Amino acid sequence: MKMPKFTLRQLFSNTKFVVVFSIVVAFIFWIIVALEYAPVIENEIKDIPVKIDMNNSVPDKLGLQIFGQSEFTINVTVKGNRYIVGGDLLTADDFDATAQTAYVDSAGKHSLLVKVTAKDVNADYEIVSKSADYIEVFFDKYAEKEIEVTPRIISDLEEYTPDDYLFDKSDIFYNVKTVKITGAQTEVSSVTAAYADIEIDRKMTETQTLDSKIVLSNGNDLDLKYVKLNGESSLTVPVTLPVYKIENVSTGIAFKNAPSDYINQPIEYSISPQYVKVALLQNGSDTSENLTVGTIDFSEISPTNKSFSFDAANIKNAKMLDGTTSFYVELKTDGLSSADFIIKSGSVSVTGSDTVTKDDVDISSIGSITVIGKQADLNAVTSDMISVSIDLTGLKLKSGENSVPCNVTIKNSKNCWINGAYTATVTIK
Repeated sequence: MKMPKFTLRQLFSNTKFVVVFSIVVAFIFWIIVALEYAPVIENEIKDIPVKIDMNNSVPDKLGLQIFGQSEFTINVTVKGNRYIVGGDLLTADDFDATAQTAYVDSAGKHSLLVKVTAKDVNADYEIVSKSADYIEVFFDKYAEKEIEVTPRIISDLEEYTPDDYLFDKSDIFYNVKTVKITGAQTEVSSVTAAYADIEIDRKMTETQTLDSKIVLSNGNDLDLKYVKLNGESSLTVPVTLPVYKIENVSTGIAFKNAPSDYINQPIEYSISPQYVKVALLQNGSDTSENLTVGTIDFSEISPTNKSFSFDAANIKNAKMLDGTTSFYVELKTDGLSSADFIIKSGSVSVTGSDTVTKDDVDISSIGSITVIGKQADLNAVTSDMISVSIDLTGLKLKSGENSVPCNVTIKNSKNCWINGAYTATVTIK
């Protein structure tokens, strides 16, 4: 069968084909015109990071570093066809911005020329302007020094407490005694003092702790931009201002390790002086009319050891205002007796070691244990009531004999106590 002959005339006689062909041709012409005659526009690209390359640079060879601001960004305006530079077609990642350091040959602030180029060497657009031609950068050598911190009161008040209170600048307490200053050599070397500024705006009646800002000085307060204090751009430290109240109070003592019967009814005593004029530390809690001048451990008390003295300078919460330097205490130990006991092997325990046991302890080295109490109460005490515990935690024992402290206690007695301190010999094989 003979195939019909196909001709272009027949094809273009087809209405549907003509419509599709016209659309395709029109689109092609539109693309050609858009590319060839597209409008030229300008667009701003923002936040391009500026690189300051210090490796093998002039300032690097001179030992200079950057202090203060070291990160910069710049904006550029580009010009080109819309289909190349329009919208978000270009970003900061398409550009290199570099600051020139070739002329930095001394310490101080320098204006660095910023050069911006397209990463694509074949980029078909033009960089027409920059938001800045220069950036300001501070260069200097690194230095550090440590300087003592001095409290400095900032106040318009002539007196910092009411008349019956006491505040002494020499009592100001602060943990940060020195500050390490690091940074630009020019600024570090200018510092001669560091102050912890304490602002007091009203009279004080209680001890208080404030956050004080550290201020550097060279005779005048300095506002330094290129140094750090203990690694921080600015530094505050807690400062405690002890405030005392002036009072006339009676004196007393405290006891520790007392048998239960003596907790509420302690041993009677006399103390001299019985009354003192003092300045008592005000810490926000209820103040007492009695000044505790010292503490007596019951292990120190015996019928013959009943006199104690305490140094007034060791009382942390009070200042003597009447010249008192010492306190003397006499315990009333009438009726007390003592008795000696030999401990039994089963009464010893050892803790704090994986290798040493009670079998390594020479019990005889402990000696006799002295117990104090009234005679009637001592009659009820037996060796079975006395125990010895040895804690070796943290102790470094050598090969051979070692003398270690013992904790000796008495069980099931409310009114007797162990007198003295004891040690035992531990043998390491």
